[in-house]
Amino acid sequence: MNRLHRVTMAICAIGTALCGCVRCPQTHVSIDQLVREYNAGAAAVPRLWARVKMDITLADEKGQTFTWRSATPNGLLLLAKADNRLGPHDFVLVGREMGQEMFRVGSSVTEGVYYCWYRFGGKGVALWGRQELAGAPGIKALPVEPYQLLAVLGICELPADFTKLPTVAMSMSKEPCAYVLTYIDRTPISNRIGFRREVYFRWSDTAGRRPFLMNFFSADGRRVMTARMKNYQPVELAGVEKAPLEPVVMPTDITIEVCGQEKSSIRRIHVVLSKMTTADKWQRPAVRFSENLPPGIKKVQIDKHIGTGSAPR
Repeated sequence: MNRLHRVTMAICAIGTALCGCVRCPQTHVSIDQLVREYNAGAAAVPRLWARVKMDITLADEKGQTFTWRSATPNGLLLLAKADNRLGPHDFVLVGREMGQEMFRVGSSVTEGVYYCWYRFGGKGVALWGRQELAGAPGIKALPVEPYQLLAVLGICELPADFTKLPTVAMSMSKEPCAYVLTYIDRTPISNRIGFRREVYFRWSDTAGRRPFLMNFFSADGRRVMTARMKNYQPVELAGVEKAPLEPVVMPTDITIEVCGQEKSSIRRIHVVLSKMTTADKWQRPAVRFSENLPPGIKKVQIDKHIGTGSAPR
């Protein structure tokens, strides 16, 4: 080892000690292996039922924030996957308090819609749009998009064909040490190709290669939501014909920060999941928009200006 090399190594060691820098591994897996590992676990979960404890921070018209917290895990998360493994899927996240529903975000394949509604402090609104137009330019985004929520659960498959859209491309990050998969697809209406989200997987010699951070982007390239996922726990695989040898895990502590919304909107959601199971404990009508919307909440179609603006089918 020459003198210059020794000096360089010493400087690196001192820098690491002073700033707490973490050295990334010298080796990494291919995008093929990363996606294959991830999809193997995701494919083993055809449906899901889970308890939810949730905190939601909202802002009023003046920009002042307040937080609603569920005292116990009395919310629900329901998912039933469609034949197309990339979706859209039947899904809903329900927030409850004292037996009353306060919040829902979901998508219904039968109705062909995605939606989000909430009611707090005597005020409520229900926003919905057509699934085929989700993410199109010129459409006001929901406070929380159901397809973004599905992505952070870590149990919906990624594209495995890297030669056609939609697809993912991989880069490596050293701050933090991560495999970064960028989800790429065409935007409805404009048909332009763009980034939809970034998924950060742990790059480590010891820890599992699991997503811990996601950034979501609008059609014009703005970051609109960030999600952080941790505390991975096993999913009970009940009624699954071909369960994998390794346990299937998903994050149970998820924090979502919503960026750049209007003053009156949802700003932050913290979700803690428990009792995750694939058991057949619910029926698909439970995710529908129209028949599960409480009376007195105004419905607003966010893509009414495009096409005929038809009601949910």
